[in-house]
Amino acid sequence: MEKRNWRIVYSSYEGMEKKAVELLYKEMGALTLRNSGVYTIYVLPCVQEKVAALDQNAVVVGLYHESAIIQKYIQEDEIAADGDVVKVMNNPENEELKLVLITAKEPCALFYGARDFVDDYFPIAAPRHGALKLVHEIFEGNFPDYYNASAPAVKTRCVFTCGHPINDYRDYIENMARLKLNQLIIWNDYAPLNAKDIISYAHEFGIQVIWGYAWGWQRHCAGIDLNEMNLELLAEKILNTYEEQYADLGGDGIYFQSFTELNADKFGDKLVAEVVTDFVNDVAGRLLEKHPNLLLQFGLHATSVKDHLPFIAKVDPRVEIMWEDCGTFPYGYHPIIEDEEKYRQTMAFTDEILTLREEGRVSMLFKGFMTLDWHGDRFAHQAGPYVMGLSSPQLVKQDIELLKPIWRQLQSGWLQYGRYAYEMAKHIYEHGNKETALGLAGQFAGGIWLPEALCAQILWECDRPYEEIFNKVTRRKSIEIV
Repeated sequence: MEKRNWRIVYSSYEGMEKKAVELLYKEMGALTLRNSGVYTIYVLPCVQEKVAALDQNAVVVGLYHESAIIQKYIQEDEIAADGDVVKVMNNPENEELKLVLITAKEPCALFYGARDFVDDYFPIAAPRHGALKLVHEIFEGNFPDYYNASAPAVKTRCVFTCGHPINDYRDYIENMARLKLNQLIIWNDYAPLNAKDIISYAHEFGIQVIWGYAWGWQRHCAGIDLNEMNLELLAEKILNTYEEQYADLGGDGIYFQSFTELNADKFGDKLVAEVVTDFVNDVAGRLLEKHPNLLLQFGLHATSVKDHLPFIAKVDPRVEIMWEDCGTFPYGYHPIIEDEEKYRQTMAFTDEILTLREEGRVSMLFKGFMTLDWHGDRFAHQAGPYVMGLSSPQLVKQDIELLKPIWRQLQSGWLQYGRYAYEMAKHIYEHGNKETALGLAGQFAGGIWLPEALCAQILWECDRPYEEIFNKVTRRKSIEIV
């Protein structure tokens, strides 16, 4: 098979369909557009379907209702409403040619289908020579037949992160889309100057942006004295911050934390669960009165409220509760299971959370990823509004080299204990509801690291066997293995 006898046939070059074509061009081009040691520049033809002839090997990419070619070889009921189908076959019109079909009913899912083709099919298609699979010869080999129909097990798959460790927001968002993550929660002390640009770019990839800021939260809630704290003044500050910094940005919601990041369940003689529920309901009610369609996510640390859940059950059902610190891994910072019984207790507590409220969305954040350095004076708060995600290449390289040894440790933990995150996600998928969201909490700048890729794929298809997920992820060229 001649590697330059290929073309991309597309239905539309707009929105997420454009992103799908561009991803295909970039990744196919990496394997077809150069000869080793020769500086000759080739291009990969991209032809709109209405004028295309299938007289070459072709990748046909398009929404199902837009592509007559795809409709000939794939039935509509093969495609889930939010899923995609990738099919590789001999061209029925010329058995010497290959035909790749990538389709979906929604633009975002079409991009995911293109991602499946380049990330998950290419390693399978690599020709084998003895013990070697030569990925660089994919388009010169036999190109085996393939079929994969995919759809998300978890509807909302999010990332929670602080804003200032993001060195390149475009790269960050593109990596999220490649991992099929669709909600980005960004915690800041101040809204970035380029917040609208970040929102716009995320929306291009079908990703919601939720802005996070404090509703009375302090670092580990140290030093809070509820007897001295004026909660009414705090409420006014929270409401003013929203109106002044976030109301006009065009984001998709607000994430907040209040004073629950404690290992004790009381402030003096006051129960944390009772005080925080009353406070959150008051502030959220006042905010929603003016902005009734605003999505509010309450980031709640289980450590201080786990024995007083009846209070938390009274949180305004219009507020989504996003739980963290619910027990051992995958809620713990370290990807390790030292006590199976504690893991079973964590799963039982998860069941309590899932059934706690009759109304109101619930979500959970998994950990075991890179964090900021919270040690002493090595943590720095943001000193003021700033330009997010536009760091120099020098800083990007410096940070990656600094963090690689830490990612190696985290990677080791995920390789050994990742199955426990899978079991928890599958349990939530089977015992929660379709609105139960799951997410990754950590710092993910510098590429797609193996732990985040593994967890993201677990969220996408925890209804499939873990071995399949693990093998798929670890073969990908796009991930960083250290």
